[in-house]
Amino acid sequence: MEFSKVIHARHSSRSFSERPVSREILEEILLEAGAAPSWINTQEWRAYVATGAVLEKIRREFVERAASGIQGQSDFPVTRRTSWSPQAQANMSRLMQRAADLNVSKEWDESENALFHAPAAVYLSLPKDANKWAIMDLGGFEQTLLLSATNKGVDSITAYSMVKYPDVIRKYLNIPDTYAVAIGIALGYASESKINTFRSERMTLNQFAKFSE
Repeated sequence: MEFSKVIHARHSSRSFSERPVSREILEEILLEAGAAPSWINTQEWRAYVATGAVLEKIRREFVERAASGIQGQSDFPVTRRTSWSPQAQANMSRLMQRAADLNVSKEWDESENALFHAPAAVYLSLPKDANKWAIMDLGGFEQTLLLSATNKGVDSITAYSMVKYPDVIRKYLNIPDTYAVAIGIALGYASESKINTFRSERMTLNQFAKFSE
Protein backbone atom coordinates (compact mmCIF):
# COMPACT_ATOMS: atom_id res chain seq x y z
CA MET A 1 0.00 0.00 0.00
CA GLU A 2 1.21 3.54 -0.73
CA PHE A 3 2.67 4.93 2.51
CA SER A 4 0.38 7.96 2.75
CA LYS A 5 -2.60 5.64 2.38
CA VAL A 6 -1.28 3.42 5.18
CA ILE A 7 -1.00 6.45 7.47
CA HIS A 8 -4.60 7.54 6.88
CA ALA A 9 -6.05 4.03 6.75
CA ARG A 10 -4.88 3.09 10.24
CA HIS A 11 -7.46 3.63 12.95
CA SER A 12 -8.49 1.99 16.21
CA SER A 13 -10.82 -0.98 15.79
CA ARG A 14 -12.78 -1.64 18.97
CA SER A 15 -14.31 -5.00 18.14
CA PHE A 16 -12.74 -7.87 16.21
CA SER A 17 -14.13 -10.87 14.37
CA GLU A 18 -13.09 -14.44 15.20
CA ARG A 19 -10.91 -14.65 12.09
CA PRO A 20 -7.37 -15.48 13.26
CA VAL A 21 -4.18 -13.69 12.28
CA SER A 22 -1.65 -16.18 10.98
CA ARG A 23 1.65 -16.76 12.77
CA GLU A 24 3.45 -15.83 9.55
CA ILE A 25 1.80 -12.40 9.38
CA LEU A 26 2.41 -11.74 13.08
CA GLU A 27 6.08 -12.52 12.63
CA GLU A 28 6.32 -10.24 9.59
CA ILE A 29 4.69 -7.39 11.51
CA LEU A 30 7.08 -7.79 14.45
CA LEU A 31 10.13 -7.99 12.22
CA GLU A 32 9.16 -4.75 10.51
CA ALA A 33 8.50 -3.11 13.88
CA GLY A 34 12.01 -4.14 14.91
CA ALA A 35 13.39 -1.81 12.23
CA ALA A 36 12.30 1.20 14.32
CA PRO A 37 15.11 3.50 15.52
CA SER A 38 16.36 3.54 19.10
CA TRP A 39 18.78 5.54 21.22
CA ILE A 40 22.30 4.52 20.14
CA ASN A 41 20.73 1.27 18.92
CA THR A 42 19.76 0.14 22.44
CA GLN A 43 16.62 -1.74 21.28
CA GLU A 44 15.45 -2.45 24.83
CA TRP A 45 11.88 -3.25 23.78
CA ARG A 46 10.47 -6.73 24.15
CA ALA A 47 7.25 -8.03 22.61
CA TYR A 48 5.16 -10.89 24.00
CA VAL A 49 2.50 -12.32 21.72
CA ALA A 50 -0.62 -14.12 22.94
CA THR A 51 -3.00 -16.05 20.70
CA GLY A 52 -5.23 -19.11 20.90
CA ALA A 53 -5.80 -20.82 24.25
CA VAL A 54 -3.31 -18.60 26.08
CA LEU A 55 -5.06 -15.41 25.03
CA GLU A 56 -8.44 -16.89 25.95
CA LYS A 57 -7.19 -17.56 29.49
CA ILE A 58 -5.98 -13.98 29.81
CA ARG A 59 -9.26 -12.68 28.40
CA ARG A 60 -11.35 -14.78 30.79
CA GLU A 61 -9.51 -13.47 33.84
CA PHE A 62 -9.77 -9.88 32.62
CA VAL A 63 -13.52 -10.23 32.12
CA GLU A 64 -13.98 -11.84 35.54
CA ARG A 65 -11.98 -9.15 37.32
CA ALA A 66 -13.78 -6.33 35.54
CA ALA A 67 -17.15 -7.88 36.41
CA SER A 68 -16.06 -8.05 40.06
CA GLY A 69 -15.16 -4.36 40.02
CA ILE A 70 -11.47 -4.95 40.59
CA GLN A 71 -9.51 -1.82 39.74
CA GLY A 72 -6.62 -2.02 37.33
CA GLN A 73 -3.05 -1.76 38.62
CA SER A 74 -0.97 -1.24 35.48
CA ASP A 75 2.82 -1.16 35.66
CA PHE A 76 2.85 2.33 34.19
CA PRO A 77 1.01 4.83 36.42
CA VAL A 78 -2.37 6.01 35.20
CA THR A 79 -3.26 9.68 35.38
CA ARG A 80 -6.79 10.97 35.83
CA ARG A 81 -8.32 12.77 32.88
CA THR A 82 -8.48 15.93 34.95
CA SER A 83 -4.67 15.95 35.19
CA TRP A 84 -4.35 16.37 31.41
CA SER A 85 -4.29 19.76 29.71
CA PRO A 86 -7.60 21.50 28.87
CA GLN A 87 -7.00 20.75 25.19
CA ALA A 88 -6.45 17.06 25.88
CA GLN A 89 -9.54 16.88 28.06
CA ALA A 90 -11.60 18.54 25.31
CA ASN A 91 -10.37 15.98 22.76
CA MET A 92 -11.20 13.11 25.10
CA SER A 93 -14.65 14.51 25.80
CA ARG A 94 -15.44 14.81 22.10
CA LEU A 95 -14.42 11.20 21.53
CA MET A 96 -16.62 9.91 24.35
CA GLN A 97 -19.52 12.09 23.22
CA ARG A 98 -19.34 10.59 19.74
CA ALA A 99 -19.55 7.13 21.28
CA ALA A 100 -22.58 8.24 23.28
CA ASP A 101 -24.22 9.73 20.18
CA LEU A 102 -23.84 6.40 18.38
CA ASN A 103 -25.20 4.58 21.44
CA VAL A 104 -22.17 2.28 21.61
CA SER A 105 -20.79 3.27 25.03
CA LYS A 106 -21.97 0.06 26.72
CA GLU A 107 -20.65 -2.15 23.92
CA TRP A 108 -17.38 -0.22 24.02
CA ASP A 109 -16.94 -1.00 27.73
CA GLU A 110 -17.83 -4.67 27.28
CA SER A 111 -15.48 -5.02 24.33
CA GLU A 112 -12.62 -3.36 26.21
CA ASN A 113 -13.02 -5.73 29.14
CA ALA A 114 -12.87 -8.67 26.72
CA LEU A 115 -9.68 -7.35 25.08
CA PHE A 116 -11.82 -6.26 22.13
CA HIS A 117 -12.42 -9.95 21.29
CA ALA A 118 -9.12 -9.83 19.41
CA PRO A 119 -7.57 -13.08 18.14
CA ALA A 120 -4.06 -11.80 18.88
CA ALA A 121 -2.50 -9.50 21.45
CA VAL A 122 1.01 -8.07 21.54
CA TYR A 123 2.30 -6.81 24.88
CA LEU A 124 5.19 -4.36 24.73
CA SER A 125 7.57 -4.11 27.65
CA LEU A 126 10.70 -2.36 28.85
CA PRO A 127 13.12 -3.08 31.71
CA LYS A 128 11.84 -1.39 34.85
CA ASP A 129 15.19 0.31 35.26
CA ALA A 130 15.38 1.45 31.63
CA ASN A 131 16.49 4.98 30.88
CA LYS A 132 13.49 7.32 30.64
CA TRP A 133 14.34 8.03 27.02
CA ALA A 134 13.63 4.39 26.18
CA ILE A 135 9.88 5.13 26.20
CA MET A 136 10.46 7.20 23.07
CA ASP A 137 12.00 4.17 21.39
CA LEU A 138 9.11 1.98 22.48
CA GLY A 139 6.68 4.48 20.97
CA GLY A 140 8.51 4.27 17.66
CA PHE A 141 8.41 0.48 17.80
CA GLU A 142 4.68 0.58 18.56
CA GLN A 143 3.83 2.95 15.73
CA THR A 144 5.90 0.97 13.24
CA LEU A 145 4.09 -2.17 14.35
CA LEU A 146 0.68 -0.53 13.89
CA LEU A 147 1.51 0.75 10.42
CA SER A 148 2.97 -2.59 9.37
CA ALA A 149 -0.23 -4.30 10.49
CA THR A 150 -2.36 -1.84 8.51
CA ASN A 151 -0.24 -2.41 5.43
CA LYS A 152 -0.99 -6.13 5.70
CA GLY A 153 -4.73 -5.57 6.15
CA VAL A 154 -4.66 -6.28 9.89
CA ASP A 155 -6.68 -3.97 12.17
CA SER A 156 -5.45 -2.82 15.56
CA ILE A 157 -5.98 -0.84 18.72
CA THR A 158 -3.61 0.21 21.50
CA ALA A 159 -5.30 0.51 24.89
CA TYR A 160 -4.68 0.74 28.62
CA SER A 161 -7.43 -1.82 29.17
CA MET A 162 -5.12 -4.42 27.61
CA VAL A 163 -2.60 -4.08 30.46
CA LYS A 164 -4.60 -3.09 33.53
CA TYR A 165 -4.01 -6.48 35.20
CA PRO A 166 -0.28 -7.07 34.53
CA ASP A 167 -0.06 -9.95 37.02
CA VAL A 168 -2.45 -11.94 34.80
CA ILE A 169 -0.37 -11.20 31.72
CA ARG A 170 2.85 -12.21 33.48
CA LYS A 171 1.32 -15.45 34.68
CA TYR A 172 0.54 -16.67 31.18
CA LEU A 173 3.34 -15.06 29.14
CA ASN A 174 6.24 -15.55 31.56
CA ILE A 175 7.28 -11.90 31.48
CA PRO A 176 10.08 -11.33 34.03
CA ASP A 177 9.31 -9.19 37.06
CA THR A 178 12.22 -6.98 35.99
CA TYR A 179 10.23 -5.87 32.93
CA ALA A 180 7.30 -3.44 32.99
CA VAL A 181 4.30 -4.28 30.84
CA ALA A 182 3.96 -0.92 29.10
CA ILE A 183 1.08 -1.29 26.67
CA GLY A 184 -0.99 -3.88 24.85
CA ILE A 185 -1.99 -3.95 21.20
CA ALA A 186 -4.98 -5.95 19.99
CA LEU A 187 -4.63 -7.28 16.45
CA GLY A 188 -7.17 -8.90 14.18
CA TYR A 189 -9.84 -8.15 11.62
CA ALA A 190 -12.58 -5.67 12.50
CA SER A 191 -16.06 -7.04 13.07
CA GLU A 192 -19.20 -5.61 11.49
CA SER A 193 -20.20 -4.00 14.79
CA LYS A 194 -21.42 -0.40 14.76
CA ILE A 195 -18.73 0.34 17.32
CA ASN A 196 -16.24 0.29 14.45
CA THR A 197 -18.06 2.87 12.33
CA PHE A 198 -16.75 6.05 13.94
CA ARG A 199 -13.35 7.69 13.87
CA SER A 200 -11.79 10.09 16.33
CA GLU A 201 -11.22 13.62 15.09
CA ARG A 202 -7.67 14.73 14.35
CA MET A 203 -6.28 18.16 15.06
CA THR A 204 -5.56 20.43 12.11
CA LEU A 205 -1.97 21.25 11.21
CA ASN A 206 -2.35 24.78 12.58
CA GLN A 207 -3.44 23.36 15.94
CA PHE A 208 -0.31 21.32 16.62
CA ALA A 209 2.47 22.62 14.34
CA LYS A 210 4.17 26.02 14.41
CA PHE A 211 6.54 27.14 11.65
CA SER A 212 9.25 29.78 12.00
CA GLU A 213 11.12 31.22 9.04
